[in-house]
Amino acid sequence: MTRTYHWTATVSDGKHHDGESAGTVRASSEAEARAAVAAWVREDGARKNRNWTATSIELA
Repeated sequence: MTRTYHWTATVSDGKHHDGESAGTVRASSEAEARAAVAAWVREDGARKNRNWTATSIELA
C-alpha cells in the first residue's frame, strides 16, 4: 500500500552545510521513501550544478 511521507532533508556538498529541503513523497515503505528523497536531492543539486547529498532525512 502506498503512503504519503512528508520529509525534511539536511543537504550538504561534503564540505559545507548547504541548507535544508522539504517536501512529500509517495512510497510503499520508509526505505523506499528515503531512497526517493536521496535521489531527488542528488538530482536537484545536479540541476543547480552542485554535488549535493542528503546527510539526514526525517520522515513524518
